[in-house]
Amino acid sequence: MNIKPISYMKANAAKLPTELDFEPMHITQNGHEVLVIQTSESYQFQQDKIAFMELIINREANISKNKVSNLDEFLSSI
Repeated sequence: MNIKPISYMKANAAKLPTELDFEPMHITQNGHEVLVIQTSESYQFQQDKIAFMELIINREANISKNKVSNLDEFLSSI
């Protein structure tokens, strides 16, 4: 885990996007974690994964309720 004090974030703000890549940085203040920062690309990738997982969970819930559709209908709904 990448943990840095807030002073590091302030002093190195310009180079953080290249330093972070897809690994988030946990920022501490007075020894306590206060922020987690990540690149916008990493954030978008994370949001896309969550949306896909929600789609699967909703689909499984519909299947358990016997609310099913054929594959073509499902793919066109995505």
